[in-house]
Amino acid sequence: MVAVRLTRTCNTQKGGSSGRPFPFTDIFTRITRITIVFSVRFFQFGHMKTLYRALFAACGVSALAACTTPSATTPSANGFTLVPAPVPPTAEQFSDFLIGRYASLTNDPVLAAETFVRAAERAPEDDVLQERAIYSLLLAGDNNRAVELARNAQNHSEDYGSLTRLTLGVAALEDGQADYARTLLTTGEVSPFNRIVSRLVAAWAAYGADDYDAARTHVVEGLVGDDILDGVSLYMLAMIQMSEGDDDAAIGTFSAVWEERMRLAVAAEHYMRLLAARGDTERALLIADEFYQDVGNNPSVDRVARQLRNGETVEVKRLDAAEGAAIAVYSLASALAAETRDDVAGIYFNLALILNPDLDMARTMLGNTLDAGGRGDEALEVLQRVGTDSPFFATAQAQMAWILRRQDRDEEALRIASEALAFTDEREMRIQLGELYRSLEKYEEALELFDEVVIEDEAAGREDWLIYYARGVVHHELDDWEAAEDDFLRSLEIDGSRAQVLNYLGYSWVDRGEHLEQAFEMIQQAVALQPYSGYIVDSLGWAYYRLGQYEQAVTYLEHAVELSSNDPTLNDHLGDAYWRVGRRIEARFQWRHALALEPEEDQIPLIQEKLENGLPELPVTVVAEDDETRHGQ
Repeated sequence: MVAVRLTRTCNTQKGGSSGRPFPFTDIFTRITRITIVFSVRFFQFGHMKTLYRALFAACGVSALAACTTPSATTPSANGFTLVPAPVPPTAEQFSDFLIGRYASLTNDPVLAAETFVRAAERAPEDDVLQERAIYSLLLAGDNNRAVELARNAQNHSEDYGSLTRLTLGVAALEDGQADYARTLLTTGEVSPFNRIVSRLVAAWAAYGADDYDAARTHVVEGLVGDDILDGVSLYMLAMIQMSEGDDDAAIGTFSAVWEERMRLAVAAEHYMRLLAARGDTERALLIADEFYQDVGNNPSVDRVARQLRNGETVEVKRLDAAEGAAIAVYSLASALAAETRDDVAGIYFNLALILNPDLDMARTMLGNTLDAGGRGDEALEVLQRVGTDSPFFATAQAQMAWILRRQDRDEEALRIASEALAFTDEREMRIQLGELYRSLEKYEEALELFDEVVIEDEAAGREDWLIYYARGVVHHELDDWEAAEDDFLRSLEIDGSRAQVLNYLGYSWVDRGEHLEQAFEMIQQAVALQPYSGYIVDSLGWAYYRLGQYEQAVTYLEHAVELSSNDPTLNDHLGDAYWRVGRRIEARFQWRHALALEPEEDQIPLIQEKLENGLPELPVTVVAEDDETRHGQ
């Protein structure tokens, strides 16, 4: 008997209890209305097409299929056989998907993970939905559930996404299943970045399975022609060679990448350990100095350098497969974090922490990433897990202090930084506490700490441009220009390519009417180094203004405001320049805009006076509004 469908409604219970038929078309009417409401927001973020595609692919097709699949028949009073449509994915699944998308766009990864997981659990065979849920769980830091969901997806489909595959491979390697991890990571289609990550984790998995030739092959397979990403891959080759015990090959690889490609902190540490074990302490310390000059301070490099200078024995660290893979994922995530302004790199830092929960360098970078993504409270929770015995303890405490400072929890920030300094007495902690004091205008306290660091550095023969720059700013705030100028010049003597130092000293000279030709050259060099810094471009425009070259000033000040439109000082400067070239209406517009942007209290009456009366007919010496803001601090 052929079943005849007499209704186009699906017997989905609204809310799971009413029993009232829920028309399928009504579901899509409601979804369409929701989509229209959200469409402007999604469009602004470039997700409109993705929303529709994902919505109908993940939900719509399966719902349509559910409404047309044959099911048990039910006799009716008139003799016809009714074929009730089976229950499609519920309205809750659609709402979960939409709420998850909205939560993702409004920076609520915990809610996004919760709703995407619920939607994925209702459609375990939908690999796109599973991938989105795993992504959200890793972004939210719920690593165990991400692994659990990936394994569940594997049980329901052979065609799972690249992040699902990567998560499964990472979990397998952490469980000691090196061969299985390698199989997972070298099969199936993966996205370009995940392919690089997968190949490096596969290389360490091959090493864990004692297949050293395959390990090297996987590293080569991950090369993509990018200096930074390939540099990470080749450093992993050096670490695999080191962990195998082939120290000659490892030193050769470390040396080649160090000289020709990039400087990586974790590579510097292991390279230094290898050199020291060979008795080449001088070369090991030179590696540390080169790293400091090119990159900056790092707790792991600092610890090894300090041990070598104290004559202590430094051992080579032979890594196991999971430890090495964790470093590989962490290093690639760090490269990603440097190129993005959101928290997506946190996914990979969390994968690294699955492989090695003790990898505090990944934990501190995860804290940075969360903070940069506007998730300060989550960052604090992550950073609190860095123990006192970790070389990254002081770094984590400093990060926490700055997060608290940005949250206006100043007393807590100072307490954490002071307690950390009392516990570690590390150089970096002194600098961070000094910077905190400076940001709070406690200049005497900041100067005391900076003086201590400079004295220790000079005694140890260490040269760091940053400490002289920081101390110079404090001297300037304390109206000791002679000492400030000496520190800025010393900073540039150590490294003459630092845009913020060139900008600060150049602007200050212009402001004082000193060394004008050299000052302009410095500011122009700073602009060349950081052409997209609104503050630095503003310095050049304001320098032209101070010299009465108003047309030139307008050109640069307009560009500065384009780069940093929400800065009150830059808008105020542009208003002044407009007034001087006769553009009075535009000048008042900029001044009003500057007031709306909430300038410093002492600037408000000055701007209000200009709005009421304009500028004096003759140019006068203008005092820099806010030196800290002026110099991009």
